Amino acid sequence: MVLVFGDRPCPAIDWAAGEGIATAIVDGGEDAALARTLRDAEVDVIALGGYMRIVGPRVLEAYRDRILNAHPSLLPAFPGAHAVRDALAHGVTVTGATVHLVDETLDGGPIVLQGAVAVEPGDDMASLHDRIRALEHGLLPRAVALVLAGAVSVEAGSRRVRIYAARAVARVPPPRRALLSVSDKTGLEPFASRLVALGWELVSTGGTARALRAAGLPVTDVSAVTGVPELLDGRVKTLHPRIHAGILADGRRAEHREALAAAAVDPFALVVVNLYPFAEALERPGIGLDELIEEIDIGGPTLIRAGAKNHRGGVTVVTSPERYGAVLESVEGGGVPDGLRAALAIEAFTHTAAYDARIAEELPCRELDAGVSLPAEPGLPGGADPYPARLVLALEKVETLRYGENPHQPAARYRRPGATALQGPFATGELPLQGKALSYNNVLDASAAVAAGRLLRGPAAGIVKHTNPCGAAERPTLAEAWQAALAGDPVSAYGGVVALTRTVDRAVAEALVAIFLEVVAAPGYDDEARQVLAAKPNLRLVVDPYLATGAPATTSRGLLRVDYDGSIRTAGGAVLVGAPDELPDDQSGWPLLTRREPTASERRDLDLAWRLVRGASSNAIALVRDGRLIGLGSGQTSRVDAARQAIDKAAAISGREALDGAVCASDAFFPFADAVEACLEAGVRAFVQPGGSIRDAEIIATADRAGAAMLITARRHFRH
Repeated sequence: MVLVFGDRPCPAIDWAAGEGIATAIVDGGEDAALARTLRDAEVDVIALGGYMRIVGPRVLEAYRDRILNAHPSLLPAFPGAHAVRDALAHGVTVTGATVHLVDETLDGGPIVLQGAVAVEPGDDMASLHDRIRALEHGLLPRAVALVLAGAVSVEAGSRRVRIYAARAVARVPPPRRALLSVSDKTGLEPFASRLVALGWELVSTGGTARALRAAGLPVTDVSAVTGVPELLDGRVKTLHPRIHAGILADGRRAEHREALAAAAVDPFALVVVNLYPFAEALERPGIGLDELIEEIDIGGPTLIRAGAKNHRGGVTVVTSPERYGAVLESVEGGGVPDGLRAALAIEAFTHTAAYDARIAEELPCRELDAGVSLPAEPGLPGGADPYPARLVLALEKVETLRYGENPHQPAARYRRPGATALQGPFATGELPLQGKALSYNNVLDASAAVAAGRLLRGPAAGIVKHTNPCGAAERPTLAEAWQAALAGDPVSAYGGVVALTRTVDRAVAEALVAIFLEVVAAPGYDDEARQVLAAKPNLRLVVDPYLATGAPATTSRGLLRVDYDGSIRTAGGAVLVGAPDELPDDQSGWPLLTRREPTASERRDLDLAWRLVRGASSNAIALVRDGRLIGLGSGQTSRVDAARQAIDKAAAISGREALDGAVCASDAFFPFADAVEACLEAGVRAFVQPGGSIRDAEIIATADRAGAAMLITARRHFRH
């Protein structure tokens, strides 16, 4: 810009002077004086903006087809000084802006560029003119650039303008243009401020545009680009060719660049979008189905996918504020490198995939809650088959682990969006209160310990090693429970994981630090306990409030509402999905099939043994006496081997006398009487098992001959 002139003093003259641009005031716009002024300033193109004078013949002759004017209508409709008023008076539904070459006719010169603006109900002259002016501010500079590039000519013998797209592409540098539309406005202001300082144009929508303006930043509304206001309460804002053509044009392809030039569409080099907070809306108390559906973003995913698709064509898409710094550094350094653009595109597709997966997961149950009668199809609530034809899991990464089950195996920890502490101590992604970072095996063992601990009653302690209980006890106090659990197998407890059902105090903490442990999980730790436990800085302390109350039974209304261990696993290239073993057992419903009933103390021990055996690897046998696990056989290929293992363990640690009067729980039926016979010979006097063997009569008769009691659960608890 070499000169700003006017026919009288005005704010534009003052602005130009402040910017160091030459100015001139030509009284009355006198033709000869203006021609000399323009010639002396070596002006190439004249852009009229609110110059309410007829241009004289000398200026016209000197600048034929190089004078441009912006007019607030779609010429030839509504020429003259009152175009906006006339459009409203005629009741048109669409008007717009025109940039034309100035000739001897009033507002009748050849048209270079036009853009439409919808007339909204309730528009007055001021509101309509504001939107038209916003469109003019984009069209007029573009037309000037085209004329300067020699890309505009008027066809001989007509008033038709021809734009040479190839010439425009070759000679007009593309603008640095960013589209910003974000729900999460973290870091938006400094990011956008830096872009403006680097010469970028910001195009934005709704709340994002308001936030940018509030920060004092120049911003172009999307509606000024499209010429169409936001429709349907904001449901339709960016779904328009002038937006998506600017994103999807591959900057490497000449035909794409020329198509944009011919259509007067500026490309976007940067698309910064994150989505309506659907996940946060799910947590809003009392939110209705219609309100929730309004939080499903449509335009945002479309913008993100368009930008990600065209990353090879020069578009950088940003979906996380955490990426602002790296993008700015690259922009300031000369441009975003291909590798970073590709990484951001992959991240963007992951972002939209996870967003859609969460919607697909939640909507079936929300529809059902709202009274919608869904068809009985696979994967929908009420269907006979609860599993959908396609299952998409969207998991959030918590951390990369040092290694997996063994040092040569890489591993990472993820969580399911929306999961709460009810699903387990690691569902929320919270870190331990103290200790080294959790390992892969720590998470597995601690999960198994918590699952078993939630089934314990009153003050209780459970110790787990390699996901199997090696000690457990229920006692009047937590300190007593810990000592009893440890006594069950103090050797295996070394390096184990502990679950406690009450807040840890100083006395219990002092007992815990007397042995090497990997993880302790409890409902809480008082201040004195924390001081004691801090002496073991590598010991991980996990908080699980449900250890104090037991985990309430989960009512699964849809497949992915099931969030306990074991519901999803891989096997031989397949992915197995099944409901976890979470249903509670009710001893009152267990039939007695032997002549002798168990005593009250035996019933208590049978109940504990059954709760413990369901957490052991199959085949499994649990032996309990006086509210304490004394022997466990787990992971055996035959049930009699599991029984012998449990007996030998109890005898070796607690002595043979501990088996006298003990009870036995079997996670599945006894296929033969041999395991029962081994237990009876050792001194076991009561059994609980699912039943269902073809030899049940023989097995019950074996117990009867020995005067033992046997309860049937009619439910097994295999755990592979």
